[in-house]
Amino acid sequence: MTRTVYWEDVKEGDALPSYSMEITTTLIVDQVSGSQDYNLMHHDTAFARRQGAPDAYVNTGFIEALLSRSLTDFMGDTGWLKKLKHQMRRFNALGDTIKVAGKVTGKRVEDGEHLVDCDVWVENNRDGVSVPGTAVIRLPSKAA
Repeated sequence: MTRTVYWEDVKEGDALPSYSMEITTTLIVDQVSGSQDYNLMHHDTAFARRQGAPDAYVNTGFIEALLSRSLTDFMGDTGWLKKLKHQMRRFNALGDTIKVAGKVTGKRVEDGEHLVDCDVWVENNRDGVSVPGTAVIRLPSKAA
């Protein structure tokens, strides 16, 4: 069954689906092996600490996937993620509990597309917001 979210039903301030997870050794191993990003900072605690990180930490692709999941869960099966930008400002490291969240910041029609602007972010228990970002999604319109 297809789940459709219509542009007309979205309001500024609406929350995107949020979720939390602990960054465990198993999660680190899974994300390193899945992405094949074998840079030592992503799985070797001693190396990561020598580089100034608090511990081994998840990579950029993992963070992008988390943000994308929140957006795609929000927009349903017929929405389209047009743009996602984010800044990796702090480490999300082994032992952290992270939360992924977001909210609708605006709506507009541009070149016939019904667009929704969103703020998205990852926060951790050490630093607060560690990865701020923005996104634009396209939704179908009931008028179309």
